[in-house]
Amino acid sequence: MAAVLVALGAGCKSQRVSGPTEFPMRFVVSNSLIAPVTISVDAIPAVGLQGGASSGLTVSSTSQWLTWISAKPMDSQAQPIPDDIGEVQIAVAGINGRLEISNVIADQTYITARIFNRTNAPVSIGVYDGSSLSCAAELPAASGAMSGLTQIGYYRLLPATEVRAYREPRCAGPHISWPSSQLKDFTAKSGLLTLTLDSAP
Repeated sequence: MAAVLVALGAGCKSQRVSGPTEFPMRFVVSNSLIAPVTISVDAIPAVGLQGGASSGLTVSSTSQWLTWISAKPMDSQAQPIPDDIGEVQIAVAGINGRLEISNVIADQTYITARIFNRTNAPVSIGVYDGSSLSCAAELPAASGAMSGLTQIGYYRLLPATEVRAYREPRCAGPHISWPSSQLKDFTAKSGLLTLTLDSAP
């Protein structure tokens, strides 16, 4: 009986419980947005990508989350203006060779606008989503033959979304609008559209 127990004990000692195998995972990340993005893996910054750029990335197979966040446009005091894209989180295990960052996130489409002002009046630009207004940028007046120009951040394209030009700073006073029907002609993947203000509000 003792001999049998010794044999069983020896057999148990020979069995080893191993943890998950760790190995490098390589994939390519491409940024189709206009805005630069910062990419982190498990909260550790990994790479920054300008709009339209790509980069190879090698991570451990035990990594859990890749996160990215887009850069925000600056106001006249050089402070970032928040838009509708926050930190986006993606499971590393679900990335199969390539990750493309585009203007469609979790089935929601986002747009950004490059806006030209051909009038002699400066305006402020707001984005209305049907219930709330985000004041997105100040758009200078034209100067001679040169149109005023601004670029807003990324905002959700909803059935009620409007981009508005307001007469007063900080999105106050009368306004004119580009309705949602005019905002659908954006460039695929980047979400960029071009708008032109031909008459002041």
